[in-house]
Amino acid sequence: LSTLVTGATVWASALVGVAAVHAGHLNGVLLALVVLTPLAAFEATAVLPAAGRHLESSRRAAARVFEVIDAPEPVREPTEPAALPAAPRGLAVRDLHARWTPQGPPALAGVDLDLTPGKRVAVVGPSGSGKTTLANVLLRFLEPAAGTVTLDGTSLTDLAGDDVRRVIGLCAQDAHVFDSSLRENLRLARPDCTDDDLRAALARARLLDWVDTLPAGLDTMVGEHGARLSGGQRQRLALARALLADFEILLLDEPAEHLDLATADALTADLLDATRGRTTVLVTHRLTGLDAVDEIVVLTEGRVSQRGTWEQLVRSPGTFRTLLDRERTAEPVAG
Repeated sequence: LSTLVTGATVWASALVGVAAVHAGHLNGVLLALVVLTPLAAFEATAVLPAAGRHLESSRRAAARVFEVIDAPEPVREPTEPAALPAAPRGLAVRDLHARWTPQGPPALAGVDLDLTPGKRVAVVGPSGSGKTTLANVLLRFLEPAAGTVTLDGTSLTDLAGDDVRRVIGLCAQDAHVFDSSLRENLRLARPDCTDDDLRAALARARLLDWVDTLPAGLDTMVGEHGARLSGGQRQRLALARALLADFEILLLDEPAEHLDLATADALTADLLDATRGRTTVLVTHRLTGLDAVDEIVVLTEGRVSQRGTWEQLVRSPGTFRTLLDRERTAEPVAG
């Protein structure tokens, strides 16, 4: 439409200009200026409709940016961080309360947890019980609303977040796998490691035998997001990377999620075997195999409803035994 209007205006200007030249009212040299003036005018205004559309999309984008900028910081870094305590370090959680928004409902309420060096604890519970919230607080991704979390007596809120995450490492269910080789994905954890270090980590994650069957070995490309690996292989690669980083406290967040039952149970067994002697928190909804941990903490709606060893919880009526019975009943159907 704008092209049609521009053409009509140019033709009208040309007709008027020719008539003016013929009548002696306009110098012939200026006829070109009369014809080109509408073209210049329309060229300057042709971008206005598109500018209007971009203005609206920019306004919506700015609103999203300002929403992020105006959001409260999930974690307040200390202005003068305290020094990390010397290793070995224990972790203590006392009367912990947490919520995702200042006015939101509590995601955790009155949680206590003790992690002495070398102890392995499983945190279990139904979906929405607060397991992932607890993991985020321990990693300094979320500020406690009340209560304390201390690392060998020093509050996590007094430590720099990066220092905390050098001691407490995460192996998540959605750990990112880069479109590179197995070697480079592992070396992200420790760039100066040797091939022997890589192979030792892979062996502990029960992945070395498979790697040795590959023609390119450690130089095998894994594809975008690990597309050339199975779900179990991706999780074992993430575990090997976490073991290579040698975190003093290892947090495993739903490592067997989205895997079939047989693969999930085998992976859980291998995870617990690989973390033997290392302070470990296993966050999981799957209960099979947890007889290998030192303590099981059951969360229900953000509160600790039960805690104890496998033997103690299996014998006691409560949430744990209910979840275990439901899991065992569902297994034949799932198979």
